[in-house]
Amino acid sequence: MRALTDVWVHRRPNGLSYGALDGSTGGARPRSGDWLHVLSVLTRNEFRARYRAQALGILWSLLNPLVQMVIMSLLFTRVFRVSIPDYPVFLLIGFVVWQWVSNGLPQATQVFVTHADVVKRTVFPRHLLPIASVLSYGFNFALESSLLVLLAFVFPQAFRLSPALLLVPVILVILVVLLCGVALATSVLNVVYRDVAYLVSTTLTLLYWLTPIIYAVDRLPLPYRNLMLLNPLTSVLVALRGCLMLGEVPSAVTWAGMVVPTAVVLGIGWLVFRGHERTVLDYV
Repeated sequence: MRALTDVWVHRRPNGLSYGALDGSTGGARPRSGDWLHVLSVLTRNEFRARYRAQALGILWSLLNPLVQMVIMSLLFTRVFRVSIPDYPVFLLIGFVVWQWVSNGLPQATQVFVTHADVVKRTVFPRHLLPIASVLSYGFNFALESSLLVLLAFVFPQAFRLSPALLLVPVILVILVVLLCGVALATSVLNVVYRDVAYLVSTTLTLLYWLTPIIYAVDRLPLPYRNLMLLNPLTSVLVALRGCLMLGEVPSAVTWAGMVVPTAVVLGIGWLVFRGHERTVLDYV
């Protein structure tokens, strides 16, 4: 008999369905039983369900950072007279990253509550749900990033073609790992303590002003600048803007500001998740 860890199990009103994890097929089994396939299915479903029954669909995702960029650019360049070169591009990079953070984390925090039926009826690695929720907003990020391509025709001097562009995917992977680490902890804690969702929302409001989205961190006085570098999102934005706008490879300090906190957050998130994973079925 195949071990329980070698199959997925789905509970239905009329019985149980089983599927192999080794990629074999037959009967009610899926065409691909590995967890990567499950993760991809969950991610696609999350993305599709988000824009179901909406006339403009994904266009709302593009309009939000674009409108913010236009309003903030006019406000800070015409009223406050900021001296940041190519400020609209600077802003848009910050906004598209922040959209991923501010939308993905609250959604991932509540994923076990909103998908309670799936959790109760199907046996699969539960950590895939919050990870899929975070990754589903990666589709939005990719679409929103296309606005930067359009801005390249308006502000061609704002971008630099250099080998540093090859590091952009690496920086984005670090961002994904950071978000997944936070999501693993908050998603499972929110099942037991429903106040966690409100805590995440409040923290993100505060974090918006503690992240250099609308301002440059190098314009801050030195004590505050060092404090800002404790925020890994600061290093992510500094690295992305440096690669895209300046053609510069991130410094060792910037790499450390991204990698070290991300590793710590992922480790803590995984330990918290494993410690509370068994309680999910008792509370959803």
